Amino acid sequence: MTQTMETMESRVMEKVRIRMRDGIVLVATAYRSLSAEPQPVLLVRTPYVESMARTLPVAPALAAGFAVVVQSCRGTAESGGVLHAFENESDDGLDTIAWLIDQPWANGQVCMFGASYLGMAQLAVSGKNPEGLAAIVPIVATNNYRDGLVYRQGAMQLGQGLGWHMLKTAQTLGERAQRGQDIAAQMGAFLGMTRDMEATFRTLPLTDLTAVSDVLPSWTTWLEKETDSGYWDGINYTKDRTRTAVPALHVGGWFDLFLAGTLDNFTAIAQGAETAEARSNQHLVIGPWTHADQSGAAGELHFAAGAAQVIRLEEQQMRFLRESVDSIPSSIPPVQIFVMGADRWRSEEEWPLARTDWQKWYLQPDGSLGDTVPAGNASPLQYVHDPHDPVPTVGGGTLINGGPDGGAGYMPGSRDQRVLDSRDDVLRFSSSVLEQDMEVTGPLSVTLFAATSAEDADFTAKLVNVFPDGRAMGVADGIVRARYRNGMDAPSTVEPGEVYEYTIDLVATSQVFKKGHRIRIDIASSNFPCFDRNSGTGKLAGHVTQDDLSPATQSVFCTSVFPSHVVLPVISSKEK
Repeated sequence: MTQTMETMESRVMEKVRIRMRDGIVLVATAYRSLSAEPQPVLLVRTPYVESMARTLPVAPALAAGFAVVVQSCRGTAESGGVLHAFENESDDGLDTIAWLIDQPWANGQVCMFGASYLGMAQLAVSGKNPEGLAAIVPIVATNNYRDGLVYRQGAMQLGQGLGWHMLKTAQTLGERAQRGQDIAAQMGAFLGMTRDMEATFRTLPLTDLTAVSDVLPSWTTWLEKETDSGYWDGINYTKDRTRTAVPALHVGGWFDLFLAGTLDNFTAIAQGAETAEARSNQHLVIGPWTHADQSGAAGELHFAAGAAQVIRLEEQQMRFLRESVDSIPSSIPPVQIFVMGADRWRSEEEWPLARTDWQKWYLQPDGSLGDTVPAGNASPLQYVHDPHDPVPTVGGGTLINGGPDGGAGYMPGSRDQRVLDSRDDVLRFSSSVLEQDMEVTGPLSVTLFAATSAEDADFTAKLVNVFPDGRAMGVADGIVRARYRNGMDAPSTVEPGEVYEYTIDLVATSQVFKKGHRIRIDIASSNFPCFDRNSGTGKLAGHVTQDDLSPATQSVFCTSVFPSHVVLPVISSKEK
């Protein structure tokens, strides 16, 4: 079992090998006290390299009385097998927990911790209710691998999907080189991709990105399985979450691409868990953070009071885990949110807030935004979507490094949308100047009545905070692919020229629009390369070719019959 052992004062670090049910051996590093007293174990399961694991709170967990086990997922680092993203995390996690509770230095209690893939690895096992699992801390984790991670309301999340596969391709090739394998050809192809990311994002069909798919087969799988609900149901943990019987601390960010997952995981378990104990022990923390940054710097805005250190997040996490294994009622509030604009943290009892005033603000045919239904039957507002020249990504919930011409425009967070002002394929609807502060905290959605001249289309929506000085700072955004307007399990074609109702999920925010500001909604049909380009043909994302790309005329209706609107969750200033 033990390959190496190193004594660190009163602690020991050893490499352990854990055999899975199919015979594959996964390698982990175990850190524990030399004390004879068995300890609870904090398990971290990661597909990333050792250098990325250095940011894990190993020392704080040891100080809190835990043994810590950091395990490399199947097919990564020294672990055996092949990495097929997410496909083996349930069984491998269950086998690892079963092994841990049998160790003489463990007391039979296992907690799990980690962000992104590491958070998803926790949810993959918590709904299976394994013996010994005591608590989880999933950070920035999705709720659904297909419609939440790979796709979003049908549109492929190209930036994050390709970005993740490129990260893992680089790591995997590095690991192969360390084992003495010849990677020259594969590394050459990969480096060719990285030299011109703009060209790489525009590569069609997406299945031609063999520099990643030859190393990680999941890239092709994600594309080919777009409509295969059986595949996704087989690996998703969505349906099992309510069987979770342990406390959980869900952590997310207002500008994280998996914010919807964090909120849905929390509410699904807090409202639907099979046991009252599990329902009452779900906790939520949402800060002004991106997927990988909890400093409070999000795009072009800096929320100094929103840094993780301000609320002692790491200390809260350790305290939550310690209280869970000691069966002590948690001292962590049920919900902690950072209210942007007011720039302060606030504790709440539930999500969404029970006191929410759900207000409909209507898109008007003159480009204004207000709380009255449009009168009359005005002609639709139109623009031409050209997939050869898509609306570029400007901040938001992305996972893309860099931007065009070596800039940072694609990177996540609140960014000034004025860089898009010259484009005529974006419709903008602005409120009058606010006469008093207005807090918007909760789920967000835009209902759009629209038509397209093509056989398929995307419609995007952004909530924008317009400052008195003209800055138009993005708050939240979303997208829907027309053929998936009823969900990815219910694809339905559209008739060119026919008006359909689309609900665009902007997920959520907590934003005070200050007196003197304006609230704006931007409508378009692309957000590239955050999402892939819609060719208008109805083809699957992975099958679209350059020849398929064709401009389409989009029509947005703002009438009494077709009242396009945004639903704003308004919190009264008297009840904050």
